[in-house]
Amino acid sequence: MAVLIFTVIFLLLMPLTMIICGAWFIKSPPDMDSGIGYRTSRSMSSPQAWVTAHRICGKYWLIFGIITLIGTLLCGGFAIFSLADTDDAIYNIILIVEGVQLFFLLLVLPITESRLKKLFH
Repeated sequence: MAVLIFTVIFLLLMPLTMIICGAWFIKSPPDMDSGIGYRTSRSMSSPQAWVTAHRICGKYWLIFGIITLIGTLLCGGFAIFSLADTDDAIYNIILIVEGVQLFFLLLVLPITESRLKKLFH
């Protein structure tokens, strides 16, 4: 049971990171000269594109982070309370949750790039 609780806490790292970075990117994007940030050729084409890319990316990471946090808590609670005896089902839920989290994390990239292309092309 302790391993399952630790696993649920571990699964919360990606949504919490998305929420924290999303809020940070919206509020005050990092400097272009630093090694941190949404660094693509389109986002680094101008200071305006840099700030816009971080605001777009941050907004979606914040939204998707909240969605995946709620989903992870629901799936984690379901796994803890109803599947405590079946390890295979728990591992399958972990893989599915991680896959969904990764999908939402990476979905931000094409959204941000397409918005930058429309605004700065």
